[in-house]
Amino acid sequence: MQQVLFWIPIKLGWVPHGIPIYGFGAMLFIAFFACILLVSRWAKREGFSPDRIYDLALWVFGFGVIGARIVYMIQYKVPWQNFFKIWEGGIVFYGSAIGGWIGYALGWLYYSKVKKERIPTWRMADIVAPAVCVGLLIGRIGCFLNGCCYGHICTDNATCVTFPMMTAPARELVVAQGYQTMAGFTLDSRAFDAAHRERPPALVGTVEPGSPAARAGLRSGDIITQINEFPIQSYHDLWRVLDPGSWPRGVQEVKLKVQRGAEEMDLKPFIPRTLPLHPTQVYESVSMFLLLLVLLAFYPFRRHYGQSFVVLMIGYAVHRFFNETLRNDTAPILLNLTLSQVGSILVLLAAIGLEIYLRRFSQRVPPAGAESKSTPAPLPAKA
Repeated sequence: MQQVLFWIPIKLGWVPHGIPIYGFGAMLFIAFFACILLVSRWAKREGFSPDRIYDLALWVFGFGVIGARIVYMIQYKVPWQNFFKIWEGGIVFYGSAIGGWIGYALGWLYYSKVKKERIPTWRMADIVAPAVCVGLLIGRIGCFLNGCCYGHICTDNATCVTFPMMTAPARELVVAQGYQTMAGFTLDSRAFDAAHRERPPALVGTVEPGSPAARAGLRSGDIITQINEFPIQSYHDLWRVLDPGSWPRGVQEVKLKVQRGAEEMDLKPFIPRTLPLHPTQVYESVSMFLLLLVLLAFYPFRRHYGQSFVVLMIGYAVHRFFNETLRNDTAPILLNLTLSQVGSILVLLAAIGLEIYLRRFSQRVPPAGAESKSTPAPLPAKA
């Protein structure tokens, strides 16, 4: 997990530490351009104009991001004023699929009605399908760097990962459920005695045995007087700094200054970590790589246009339904199923219905070599 990959050393008033390059945003950027390059290359082999691919990509990507962000904010009840903070993570694939289809439909209408150009939708969908897997593969790496879309606590250490506690989105949940403390220690309620009722000190209660905080030298009875560059004068100051909404983004390390008896000392820096969690982001990247291989192998054997896209819908729906059972960041909404699991069932049913429709109405794929790839193929009415 690395929320901030690096800092551009340009210090301004609103970015005193430089301009951060976020891992999630960088992966989203790479995924977008990788998909465009792959689709344009494959489309050119099929006789499509790469320029048209670039134009449609803007429609699909723009509306896809909007749809992904809207569904995320509804599902997780995120304040709408945070809509544009996409670099912090927070998109839902099924939302992007809905938005992307809306964007494509608007682009298709524009070129068919204004430019008088026909775009064969299902031929295009077959070309796009493998690129969607590539985009998801890279995008989930971004989720892993951001720490979002995490899984349940697991005991099989061979397939589990721990995230830096201070920046992990999982922090709020594991603390709220009582699995861990905020940073490896608790504060002592004795700080609220009569002598310190108005400004109770940040008195350490218990320290998790074997935790990074314990290895750094923190002891029960220490009074925390500073955390990183923030001075701590009371219990309330410490919790304000430790609050996930206040903690500096991308900062994993904790440096404590404590008062121990009459002595004040600096402890060794440490990085608190979460309990082992299922890396469901990595599971999806691996799954999408395998689905990509399936689509590339299946492409020459399509019976009709649109069939590769149907395989994508089925493959992703099945994967997402089961991968969702390992995730710990989504709440059930219906029959103990999450929003994405309900969406997966609907996508699977839609894929079956689409295959029945395409078998009847879509143009058959001609045998290999039957149509020229050097010039654009005619755009049939049923394609």
